[in-house]
Amino acid sequence: MKRRVVGFVSVLALAIAAPMGAANAADLAARAAPLPMAPVPAYFNWTGFYVGANFGGGYATTSVTGSNTTTGLGTSTFSGSGGGSGVLGGGQIGANYQFANHWVIGVEADIDGSNINGSSSNCATNAAGAVVGCATVSPKLNDFGTVRGRLGYAGDNLLLYGTGGWAWSQSSTTSTLTCIGAGCPGAGPAGGSASASVTATNGWAAGAGLEYAFARNWAIRAEYLHIQFNGIGETFASSGTFGGVPFTSTTNGNATVKMDMARFGLNYIFH
Repeated sequence: MKRRVVGFVSVLALAIAAPMGAANAADLAARAAPLPMAPVPAYFNWTGFYVGANFGGGYATTSVTGSNTTTGLGTSTFSGSGGGSGVLGGGQIGANYQFANHWVIGVEADIDGSNINGSSSNCATNAAGAVVGCATVSPKLNDFGTVRGRLGYAGDNLLLYGTGGWAWSQSSTTSTLTCIGAGCPGAGPAGGSASASVTATNGWAAGAGLEYAFARNWAIRAEYLHIQFNGIGETFASSGTFGGVPFTSTTNGNATVKMDMARFGLNYIFH
């Protein structure tokens, strides 16, 4: 009888322990199951054509040398410099190609309108060093454009790049004589104003920027650009009166123009 009781208790203990063991095993299996892997992020790729718009501001300096021929005063020479600032805006079009090692190459063309302008006073001297005429010169940059290569490095959707290439510009300049003759520069207005329009195609551009893609097809950018034109030639012909005597004046100048600008832009990328 005693053996039967012991045997019954043993069977009962095993019956109770079996479900508990299975539950514990299930808990261990659940705890031991590996967590699902996070999905691999899809990195942004800069390859594709794009179009966009830009706006910003710039500052330009102009240094000029030349000669002037005035009736009754002969030929004189002059030199001077001045600066001006203004806003600008326009559009760009380009294409990028991104390599597997994150380097990006591209090409871009842009065209901007501008109201960068300023004024300066220049005086001409004869061979003896005497001042024989002064004028106020007011240049204004109307349009400019560039065609540039780009080289950058992409960290996912952020692109840092350098850029450089060819530049052109269209500008207009007004020259107004403020005095003429032996009384310069304190003789007062002499009358006579002339203007010239010049298209320069011998320029270069260089700069750097960063671009951030905030959506699959959209990116914003900030860019610094330096544009320079050497040897811009301008000719002015004006006439007026001085002391009741008519005169004519012809000025030939050669200018160097340097522009520094900061632009912000928005691009749509065709992937």
